[in-house]
Amino acid sequence: MRYLYLPAVAMLGLLAACDAGKPKDIAVNSYCSLDSPKAEAKLSTSAPFEVWGWAYNVAAGTVPKDISLEIISSGGEVAMTAPLVRSSRPDVAKAFAKPDLEMAGFTGVVDIGALKSGVYTVKIIQQEGISRFACTSPSKFDIKSTKG
Repeated sequence: MRYLYLPAVAMLGLLAACDAGKPKDIAVNSYCSLDSPKAEAKLSTSAPFEVWGWAYNVAAGTVPKDISLEIISSGGEVAMTAPLVRSSRPDVAKAFAKPDLEMAGFTGVVDIGALKSGVYTVKIIQQEGISRFACTSPSKFDIKSTKG
């Protein structure tokens, strides 16, 4: 039995190294706002989910270029992920008195046609290197599927 121990430990070390370059979630980043759609909005899968708001990495004071939206089901599963685009938000830079936050805005148009009817929340995910900064919006959205 002891002869299996060393190879097993070595294998676990190799497997752990496989994840070394993969993104990892970091503690919640509460510096974001989903400005549209408004909280408790009732949406239909027949129309695109148009979102805009702002987010930045408060720990580093940076605006990660890569940003996406996760739509989370009431069961806590990620139902959909979609890329977002950075946009100019001079109001955010002014509010925080940080000119470097000019591009903290984001926009996106997401096709939600494949979602089932239900209540969903969203997470704004920013990625910088292998670090992911997740900001969960408190807003809930009632999505009605138009499919049978």
